[in-house]
Amino acid sequence: MLSIVQLVVVALALAVSGRARRSRERALALVEAERSSSPLRLGRGASPLDVGASAITAVVIGLIALPMVTMLVRSLRHDGAWTLRHYANLATTGDRALTVSVWDAAANSLRVAVDATVIAVVIGMTLALVLSRRPASRLGRRALGALDAVVMLPLGVSAVTVGFGFLIALDRPPLDLRSSLILIPIAQAMVAIPLVVRAVLPVLRAIDPRLRQAAATLGAGPGRVLLTVDGPLALRSLGLAIGFAFAVSLGEFGATAFLARPDRPTLPVVIVRLLGRPGDGNYGMALAASVVLAIIVGVVMTTAERLRPARSGEV
Repeated sequence: MLSIVQLVVVALALAVSGRARRSRERALALVEAERSSSPLRLGRGASPLDVGASAITAVVIGLIALPMVTMLVRSLRHDGAWTLRHYANLATTGDRALTVSVWDAAANSLRVAVDATVIAVVIGMTLALVLSRRPASRLGRRALGALDAVVMLPLGVSAVTVGFGFLIALDRPPLDLRSSLILIPIAQAMVAIPLVVRAVLPVLRAIDPRLRQAAATLGAGPGRVLLTVDGPLALRSLGLAIGFAFAVSLGEFGATAFLARPDRPTLPVVIVRLLGRPGDGNYGMALAASVVLAIIVGVVMTTAERLRPARSGEV
């Protein structure tokens, strides 16, 4: 019942935000506009807006860096001395806390993340193409708006609800997937699909419809228009979409906690299991595993950013 209440609240919030967005939405320009001088700029110095933005950025960076640095420092400390003991213990199962080593769990997380990313990107790109259309009829526009809200539901609903739903929905033949290894990638993909759609959709919506009309006038069929007009522009955001999906899959815990098998846990599940067992050794391993997870996600997102075009506004 609580899951249903949460779904209703999130659906209402998405409906309100969607209506507000549509009322203000404008076509994005694909060419970079010339920058005009800011009315807030005072001479050659920084404007009040720049100062405020810099202060907020510094605070945000501090809030992000503080827990990361704290975990790193504490993962290198044991009995008041600096040591790599906790990282060496990642090759073990801890003090009877795990069934596999942390490195095995990390490898399993990477495999699951690859599968989930493939599923999320394929489905997310397809949904983005559908949502980028501009139907002439009012009914068609409402249908796309409803589809947009449904796609965004996993982003607003707790991942725990998503995992719970999969657990009770796919437990009977012919869709009994409780023991299947594909269930976790599917659940993680459902969580990542909204991010893929939001990374690709603005680019597709920014395409001038006259480009498609011109291609059709020159004799290109719908498939050819999709490949020659939509495809190249959608590929601009593909690297970032892959990075988001992969990073979300690596760090996803809520849905995975319901579905992970004891002999194939993911890295976030292992971290929670270590924190749930007493002992300084298990706690230190949890800190070290958290640092490893943060590094992997950081590398993934840095790589995704490098895959983005240098100037995404150019045609």
